[in-house]
Amino acid sequence: MTRDQIQTAIVEGIPFEIKMADGAKYRVRERYQVALGRTSVVVFDDRDLAHILPLSTMTGITYLKPSVKR
Repeated sequence: MTRDQIQTAIVEGIPFEIKMADGAKYRVRERYQVALGRTSVVVFDDRDLAHILPLSTMTGITYLKPSVKR
């Protein structure tokens, strides 16, 4: 994965899931859940725990179906 690919996903505002080389997956549903650094991404999960993910170990992202807001 490249920094630009993650940046594009964040800017588009569509929920996405980051896939890691070890098989772990991290969902980003809202912009406030993610911070992009030069070589890593920080994702906050549903329990507000921070996960620091190196870009070099990311294998891909998958866009998720947007939730319906009322």
